[in-house]
Amino acid sequence: MLTELAGAVIERYGPYVCFFDIDSTTVPAWTETGAWVGTAEDPASIGDLIDAFERRPAVGET
Repeated sequence: MLTELAGAVIERYGPYVCFFDIDSTTVPAWTETGAWVGTAEDPASIGDLIDAFERRPAVGET
């Protein structure tokens, strides 16, 4: 699903939302509930960012 804004696009990847700004190569991402996922260095690394987020230890785990 794409939502276009002036000079930017918001795109969903399942439960994840990414913001593509025409003036930047980095891509911020968060979950649909608003939890911060991180910033991908470029659009090609969004999958790696989401994968790392899903594999992080749960709160309280080491």
